[in-house]
Amino acid sequence: MKQSSQAGILLAGLFAAACIYIYPLFLPTPLLEPDEGLHAAISQEMLEHNEWLVPTFRGEPFLDKPILFFWAQMVSMKTFGMNELGVRFPGLMFGLLGALTTGLLAARLFGARTGMIAGLMGMTMFIPLALAQFAAHDVALVPWTNLALLSLWETEKATNSQQRFLWMSAAAGMFGLAILTKALIGVAIVAVGYGLFLLLGRRLSVGAVVRFAAVLSVGAVVASPWYIAMELRSSGYLYYYFIERHLMGFATSSQPHGRSPFWLYIPIITLGAMPWFLYTVPLLLDEWRGRNQQGGRLPTTLLVLCWLIGGVLFLTLAKSKLVTYALPLFPAVAILTAVSWQRFTSKTMSESSSTWFSNISRMAGIAGIFAPFGVLILWQVLLHRTWPAYCWAAACGIAAVSLRSMLAFEKARYDRSLCLCCTWVGLMALMIMTWPIQAIAEEHSQRSLAQWLNQQDELPEHLVLVDETPASVIFYLQPVLRESIQTDQFERIDLVNMESGGSLDSRVVMAVAEEYIEFADEQNQKLPGVAKVTAGHYQIFESELDHKPIIQTAHGTEETPVQ
Repeated sequence: MKQSSQAGILLAGLFAAACIYIYPLFLPTPLLEPDEGLHAAISQEMLEHNEWLVPTFRGEPFLDKPILFFWAQMVSMKTFGMNELGVRFPGLMFGLLGALTTGLLAARLFGARTGMIAGLMGMTMFIPLALAQFAAHDVALVPWTNLALLSLWETEKATNSQQRFLWMSAAAGMFGLAILTKALIGVAIVAVGYGLFLLLGRRLSVGAVVRFAAVLSVGAVVASPWYIAMELRSSGYLYYYFIERHLMGFATSSQPHGRSPFWLYIPIITLGAMPWFLYTVPLLLDEWRGRNQQGGRLPTTLLVLCWLIGGVLFLTLAKSKLVTYALPLFPAVAILTAVSWQRFTSKTMSESSSTWFSNISRMAGIAGIFAPFGVLILWQVLLHRTWPAYCWAAACGIAAVSLRSMLAFEKARYDRSLCLCCTWVGLMALMIMTWPIQAIAEEHSQRSLAQWLNQQDELPEHLVLVDETPASVIFYLQPVLRESIQTDQFERIDLVNMESGGSLDSRVVMAVAEEYIEFADEQNQKLPGVAKVTAGHYQIFESELDHKPIIQTAHGTEETPVQ
């Protein structure tokens, strides 16, 4: 690789990383419901009670997630404070680590240049980029699955017993971390993909099976102390988590995500890996045509294909499906795309596949010119707001970057085109997070409700949230109010279970987001009580018999009507 080319790719990577992983930390984006607020409240509660073993929410054990990501959030909040930065820092850093380990794995399989390109593409795919922003546990799984696959590959390549032992130990450690992050899903994806590779690559042997079984066993032992401690603290945890959540979630539709269509992961992978996914097509065409030439597919390419295809098949067979479950598969797409790009630029791709590649690049460039304007128009319609002139100016600048990328490609300056495309993704992420995401977040956060509660002398005797679990509302409360909360003081009630026109107990305050009020109106459902206060996008309902609420403000006591 030329020194200037290497420097350009590195600079593009640093710029994209700054836009995607650093800039969001300084935005005032409130925590989103349901998951981000819930996980933040759990980590906060654990930290305040100095509880480093059992995740708890409102004093009760939270059994649906393992511990590693909570630990990361606790350390982050202890360092940066109990704020959005403290909550989101671990997810963003795990996202960055996922991209870096994608590049490392690709470099070991295909060479340093391909590794740099794969790392760049790994951080600029739409779904991994988006999920890293909002503190999803699955983001933390990606580095461990990447490194587990790398360690297994190096184990089979090792030339002496000492090297093999070290790589097996590394693989076991990665499996242990994966189990502490998301239990068995990461292990299953790696196991299925790597097992398929051994089988199709004619590398399956008794020794390989024994080594693989030993690695899995040691990984389970590494993670087991926490799981055993959880069982001792909360009897029945192991049965619930591994039998009900995992086994039954895989085999039956009993879990909350158990009714998704079987084809769910096809659009998730293809669209979520944009703008890069289509670049895998020329590579796969060449691989298919050359399958019986020169010994068939390269083992390295076969490994990545087995990882991707085996993972998709495994997730498709599972009854419980969720977008985040597919995150460990996106590095495989990034690596295949990087290999495709490297073959095209080094002129080792067939003529017909090169034509495919060029046409895909042109289509991507044209789409990149119009995409910034399309995003602003779409969210302007959905959010019923008008963007100021500087937003459209920013869109014009981003479109110009895509145009320059197209021109660079046509002049055969392929690395420059690649760097500009990654810059385009970084700028798109910056634009979306600066404007549309802020508006969306304000309408799907409980921060405004918490701010209203913080103005009161004391918490209501009973607070009910309609169709929302009280989560970030607790996170945002002043510490003195948070300490006073009783276990059943805040609760959720579903709109469909509410009696139309019913009464509201005088001790109850009910918070209803505007979207649910609109839905109730559409269904001709009369909500109980009277809306007496507006708190951000919430209406606060109280008993019809109560007087107009008296609220303590910074300027004294005043009556506050609904606005």
